[in-house]
Amino acid sequence: MLKYAGSTAAAGEFGGGAGESQFASMLNDAYAQAIAERIDLGLQPARKVRG
Repeated sequence: MLKYAGSTAAAGEFGGGAGESQFASMLNDAYAQAIAERIDLGLQPARKVRG
């Protein structure tokens, strides 16, 4: 999802060149991991609290 919604490589003098396109997938993976750690979609059963 982030691949299509994320930013695209800049062109021209201010672009990142070959490195920008090569590392874009790693940046998207890092964004996805950070989002996954912060969002609860409610897919796992709730944990029982001991007390």
